[in-house]
Amino acid sequence: MTRLPARRLGAVAILGALLGVAACDIPSEAPILQQTWVVPTDSVSVRASSFLPTGVTVTAGPPASFAVNTSATVVNTTLGAICAQPACQSAATVNAPTPAFTSPAGLLGSTVNLPADVNSVTVTGGTLNVVIVNNLGFDPLRPNGTATAPFGQIIFSISSGTVARTDTIRGSSTVGLPNGATTTLSAVLPTGVYASSISVAITLVVPAGGNANLNRNNSFALTSSLQGFAASQATVVVSNDSVTTNPTTFSLSDVDLGDQVESGGVELDVVNPFTATANLNVEFSAPAQGGGPAVTVSKPLSIPAQPTSSTSIALSQSELRSLLGKSGVTVRVRGTVNGTGAGNSVIVTPTSQITIQTRLRLVLNVGA
Repeated sequence: MTRLPARRLGAVAILGALLGVAACDIPSEAPILQQTWVVPTDSVSVRASSFLPTGVTVTAGPPASFAVNTSATVVNTTLGAICAQPACQSAATVNAPTPAFTSPAGLLGSTVNLPADVNSVTVTGGTLNVVIVNNLGFDPLRPNGTATAPFGQIIFSISSGTVARTDTIRGSSTVGLPNGATTTLSAVLPTGVYASSISVAITLVVPAGGNANLNRNNSFALTSSLQGFAASQATVVVSNDSVTTNPTTFSLSDVDLGDQVESGGVELDVVNPFTATANLNVEFSAPAQGGGPAVTVSKPLSIPAQPTSSTSIALSQSELRSLLGKSGVTVRVRGTVNGTGAGNSVIVTPTSQITIQTRLRLVLNVGA
């Protein structure tokens, strides 16, 4: 029998051991690898109009602006109240010359309030309309007739915050407040930042005039309203205001990888121009198809009050497989928004919105 040298015998033994180990560890199937895919998808927007107070709406423009609705204010008074002259104080009707007078400060004024939860607006346009029903017995702007001076005047003073403007409408042969008639006079609103209420002071300055039937109970009424009231910016109170976006297409019909998905989720980049936080639910929905039921997957999302932020939402394997490859998948958000300014306030413009850009992240088993 031939004996191998000890050194060769050791080498063969080592080789045999290695071959034995290799024979046991070589898999009978291809190895399973994992890959991470990131698929860009659509964005979801929460517009300022979603949480504007009642009475403030967005107009398309151009340019886009806020339309602000306000309530009209009514002042009912009498000749005896606006004219302190003896001729105006008779309890019985007397035919006498119209005395010169100026209406008392504040008597014909009023306050027009902005809608509730509106702290201020930056006004870009609008008019003050005053509808006057005159039953004084004479025309206070033309007390000497339509063509005879001197003529009277009516002064409008509009103020709110630091904004103020005074306009004077003077009587003339064509401008007056005929007795027994209803007349509408207008003044342009000054532009600027308005507070939550607008003061309207109206003063009537009447020169001496011809004879008229005077009685202290003769009536005079004014209805003040704002028309075409437009604003480029508003500070509004937002306190647990509900928001719901319309469904947005979430294109997953071409991502037919359900059997290979191990895990994943949605990555979100958020642009938030508001001083507001949002506590939302992100809802992914797919209609019934392929013999399977309709699916809705809802996940919480918190948005901080900062210009940009990023976060992610984890989806389980079963949740991902219930959505991938489906047609008609949509995403929308719903929840509440809270202002973080003073008194839960938020500064908004007509075009500002929270934008949530989404990306689908998938961990796939490859080679299974």
